[in-house]
Amino acid sequence: MKTLTNLTLKIWRQDGPDGQGRFETHQIPEISDEASFLEMLDILNERLIEEGKEAIVFDHDCREGICGTCSLMIDGRAHGPQQGAATCQLHMRTFSSGAEIVIEPWRAAAFPIIKDLMVDRSAFDRIVEAGGDITAPPGGAPGFNPSGGSKRRRRFWPRSSISRPSRWRVSRRCRASGRSSSS
Repeated sequence: MKTLTNLTLKIWRQDGPDGQGRFETHQIPEISDEASFLEMLDILNERLIEEGKEAIVFDHDCREGICGTCSLMIDGRAHGPQQGAATCQLHMRTFSSGAEIVIEPWRAAAFPIIKDLMVDRSAFDRIVEAGGDITAPPGGAPGFNPSGGSKRRRRFWPRSSISRPSRWRVSRRCRASGRSSSS
């Protein structure tokens, strides 16, 4: 285990959808390279609260790379510099001591900012609740056809589970199937 030192975080702060946004700079004197990116934000928030300041608002749920609610722009890249990983799967070993890390919310008309780094994902939730059909091949899943993949429509979620927002449903489903260590 290695310790990273002297990280500078430039974090987007915004009081609401109509508020004027700005970057705030925060220092992380030291953190384990084994910490996840979200754990680093948790540690920063604990410090801000101890200092009587307002915590940084960001969204997360499963912290296992399943639900997608932790999506952020990190150094101008969706989810950060690690290819094919959700923000919650990003660990501090990806960065170097002395690094400056810029953290922003998604910037899209479909996802207006609620506060700080949290965006309104209801447009996405409506797609999932409507059935969430996709036409992408299933990858390495059982039954995958490497000569071109399946053209069948595949569903993200069963239609019978549309009574709750998707981020709650995913976490509950993962815990029920035994894939979540947070149950």
